[in-house]
Amino acid sequence: MKIFGAILPLILVSCVTLAPKQLRETSRIVETNVKKDEAYDRALIWFAKNLNNANWAVQIKDKVNGRIVSNIKYTCDNISLTQTALGNRNNIDFTVDVTTKDKKVRIIFENIVYSVWNIRAGETVHGPTDEEDVKEIDEKCLKDIRQDLLNAINGTAHNTRSNDF
Repeated sequence: MKIFGAILPLILVSCVTLAPKQLRETSRIVETNVKKDEAYDRALIWFAKNLNNANWAVQIKDKVNGRIVSNIKYTCDNISLTQTALGNRNNIDFTVDVTTKDKKVRIIFENIVYSVWNIRAGETVHGPTDEEDVKEIDEKCLKDIRQDLLNAINGTAHNTRSNDF
């Protein structure tokens, strides 16, 4: 019984109820300065250079409709400085769905899951449990990814150089 009493709190701590799938997403439509096909090509280059393997990471490539969908596991130390200080790794798993049109792009981060990995317990899910958690993850982790992708689409990112040289 002593063993069960010692293990039960650990089991209860690591059980988290995630927010419903429709709440675990954030979406933005942003004006750009490029045509659909150019935006698509630049976004695809961004995926290849930032995810190290576009063929593995990108699940959908649909140039006709200007759409790219990819699953990503991103290490985000900003989400919990305490976890980072303890030597744990803060991971954000999500699907990014990019649709390009002339002069605008829609970027959706969906199926967002925040987990913490450490050497003793492995990976445990920590959320998001509500809309506030999603907003915090967006502000502390996804905002920079979105901006980097937009910079690439607009041709201003350092890792997606223009062909005009």
